Amino acid sequence: MEQEKKVPSKLSKAGDGQVMLPSTMSASSLEAMENVSMQWESLAAYCRHHGGSHVISRILIANNGIAAVKCIRSLRRWTYAELGVEHAITFVCMATPDDIQANAEFVQLADEIVQVPGGPNSNNYANVDLVVDLAERKGVDAVWAGWGHASENPQLPLRLSKARRKIAFLGPGSKAMHDLGDKVGSS
Repeated sequence: MEQEKKVPSKLSKAGDGQVMLPSTMSASSLEAMENVSMQWESLAAYCRHHGGSHVISRILIANNGIAAVKCIRSLRRWTYAELGVEHAITFVCMATPDDIQANAEFVQLADEIVQVPGGPNSNNYANVDLVVDLAERKGVDAVWAGWGHASENPQLPLRLSKARRKIAFLGPGSKAMHDLGDKVGSS
């Protein structure tokens, strides 16, 4: 049986019992959350309620720059709105030595960093063998490749589906990619 990850509430109460909002949340958002999000005791409970069977609590971000930043920020906003906690999902980000040295924004936002070789993207973000290996070694539940790099390679979702443990690909399936054409491989 899959272990449920408890999701603590990040909302704090002021001395008079009023709920303190994060600076980016409006009162109307809180009112909507009171009716929806506070009922979920865990990601597994949320997943079961919505008919899911694969809890995603760790995601490998196989991209860099603004793509990685947008993914992390969007999913944190979603988990806050749905679950009442911003950090319900752990983001494991691939980062080259240059990304790390520059202290890139996505590096700062990541929960975990795994250093990958620098140089052309065939050494790192577009390297399907590397992405699948890291996904398995880091124990992630899903891989998000964003756009460009390995995201358009039909081998990535295919290889993840054949991994030793179930790893979801957050994107189109390999058949859809194959049918549309492998833009990365053709260039």
